[in-house]
Amino acid sequence: MSWLMRGINAPRAPVFVALLVLLGALALRIADPAAVTRLRDFAFDSYQRIQPRTYNPETPVRIVDIDEASLQEFGQWPWPRTIVARLVDKLTEKGAVVVAFDAVFAEPDRSSISRMVRDLVAFTDPETVQKLAAAVQDNDKVLADAMAQSRVVAGFGFDVKGTGKPPRTFHGVAFAGDQPSQFLPQQGGTVKSIDILEAAAKGNGSVNTDVDSIVIRRVPMMFRVAGYDGLFPALSIEALRVAQEASTYLIKSSGASGEMSFGEKTGIVAIRTGNLEVPTDARGRLIVYDTGHKEERFISARAILNDEVPAEKIEGNVFFVGTSAIGLKDLRNTPVQDAVPGVELHAQLAEQMLEQKFLARPDYADGAEFLYLAIIGLLLVVLLPRLSAGKMAVVATIFIGIGLAVPWIAYSNYQLLFDPIYPPVTFAAIYVGGTALAFMRTERERAEIRGAFGMYLSPDLVEQLARNPSLLQLGGEQREITVMFTDVRGFTTISEQFDPQGLTRFMNRFLTPMTDLILGLKGTIDKYMGDAIMAFWNAPLPVERHAARACDAALAMQARLAELNEEWKAEAIAEGRKHIPVNIGVGLNTGPASVGNFGSTQRFTYSCLGDDVNLASRLEGQCKTYGVGIIIGRKTREAVEDYATAEIDLITVKGKTEPERVFALLGDPAVAQTDAFRALQACQDEFLRLYRTGGFAEALEMIGTCQAAAETAGWRQTYYEMMRGRLDALIDDSPVDWKGVYVAKDK
Repeated sequence: MSWLMRGINAPRAPVFVALLVLLGALALRIADPAAVTRLRDFAFDSYQRIQPRTYNPETPVRIVDIDEASLQEFGQWPWPRTIVARLVDKLTEKGAVVVAFDAVFAEPDRSSISRMVRDLVAFTDPETVQKLAAAVQDNDKVLADAMAQSRVVAGFGFDVKGTGKPPRTFHGVAFAGDQPSQFLPQQGGTVKSIDILEAAAKGNGSVNTDVDSIVIRRVPMMFRVAGYDGLFPALSIEALRVAQEASTYLIKSSGASGEMSFGEKTGIVAIRTGNLEVPTDARGRLIVYDTGHKEERFISARAILNDEVPAEKIEGNVFFVGTSAIGLKDLRNTPVQDAVPGVELHAQLAEQMLEQKFLARPDYADGAEFLYLAIIGLLLVVLLPRLSAGKMAVVATIFIGIGLAVPWIAYSNYQLLFDPIYPPVTFAAIYVGGTALAFMRTERERAEIRGAFGMYLSPDLVEQLARNPSLLQLGGEQREITVMFTDVRGFTTISEQFDPQGLTRFMNRFLTPMTDLILGLKGTIDKYMGDAIMAFWNAPLPVERHAARACDAALAMQARLAELNEEWKAEAIAEGRKHIPVNIGVGLNTGPASVGNFGSTQRFTYSCLGDDVNLASRLEGQCKTYGVGIIIGRKTREAVEDYATAEIDLITVKGKTEPERVFALLGDPAVAQTDAFRALQACQDEFLRLYRTGGFAEALEMIGTCQAAAETAGWRQTYYEMMRGRLDALIDDSPVDWKGVYVAKDK
């Protein structure tokens, strides 16, 4: 797993993943497996469902429908050939141009009276049978005579178990370019109409459609049969050849004049007969441009046989004879609709050819899609490490949108088919693959940041760092911070009244609320040192008015400690033990420091170093000396001039040579506005003036007044009692060079 995580964390890993996705997609596109083709076909079907071909009732193509009403009146199919002959006669009399049968009359008519008479040979003498047979005309002959007087296209089908004799052809075939046979679908055997009917027809066309898919999307216009050199047309194009009285099919393939194939045998381009040129795909198939099922195409065979259809609805039309009856099971699925009569497919193909409305997937489509996929995919890979996640999402969305919009425009405006799924899906996969790894790495970094800072930063600061790690410069940086040190006074005495478990619970009850207050005011917990806390503000993230927030935290900690003391006192009384009040000293100082990860390669911590950090520690130590709860340094005082502070001395702390003005923090800006504090401040200022100018006796006399002012202001301290002792000592032994600076003897 370690190698996996190293891979995820590698800076270039998202780019490598995105590049692998692109290369895999390009390889898959070259292979173009059936699954990719089906996906592409599904998209093209969706286009046709959204915007199908508009049906034009003026196009002279109609369907004679052997529907349920016709079967009910004339009996089950197949009908006697005499009825079919009458249908042909009716259509011919009223001006039908061509009658094409979407049916195969593969066997003689068993309902013919002449055949029935021959079956009587077992019951009567042969001479009588022969006379009866000669007296009755054969049904197949009746239909053949009707077909001979009309332009009929017979139907044939393909079956591997079919006869070895191929259907009769009524046309010649010429070609330009490469030999078309190599591109056409090959059939193993045929099932054709009986010879007498085939001879009477003017054309022969295949009733089969493409069998490669459940949905009929493409229909071959030409077929070849194993073992035979000839080419055999589809029913639709054969009907139009006969309608034009054309005699030849011209097949244009790769390598023909005007066709650029660069020496490659890319397939068939178009098939021409008469004045109609039909563009096809490389295998000679016409793409179905579907209108969906339209009742206007259909005329019931019953109505025609009963002379219920006026001549103007028949004259000049090409008719395809087929069935919509459910029981005859000639139903097909098309891109627009399921279970439509198979004969309607032939009619629609003929309509497309007459209207010259075709869907085309250009022979350059695969190359264009591959090139587009490669160029845009590579561009996404290049941009991935250079753009932010938001900008990358916008760029990916734009390219995906183009990949969806351009194929739709090509279809709706120009009837061209370009893949709208594979390129956009690949772009999405590149984006998701690259950004997912980057996201995993980012989340890992965020988890590391949360783990590293979650124990000593407020939750909102941790979240800011997790979302924007650039705000954190690890390894150390110079920054102005406000540092806090706290310590419990007389902790040894307090700890003596608890066993180890009790002391642990006590410390947790103390440290937890103190920590909450610091974190709640955007402070950073540096470390716990037994009963002491070290914290700082304005690192690792900037904190506005960090000195003020540190002062607020110190004041809140003193207030919360007073509440805890009341709770502990009640518990001590209940347990019958003496209550020892808990007091803390807090030292605050503001100044530049180096903040970052410090330690060794085995263990390090986020901390701060600097002279002003050390001074904060010394100020906390002087809280006990001066008998006050919070002492702040001069720089902190300058940052919080609106807070209630009182200067208490000018001292030289341990380890320092220069004296430092120190202040007691009494309250927030609201306290600073009170009359009691102002009176205390005036009294304290005068007290310090006398003290520093050597008026020790006068200063001593002012202590009582200052204590009264402090009591009125609510300042709890033993500062003045400490100063009383110092003044007594100074009066007894006045220094010769007194400058008002006290040199601290303790840390």
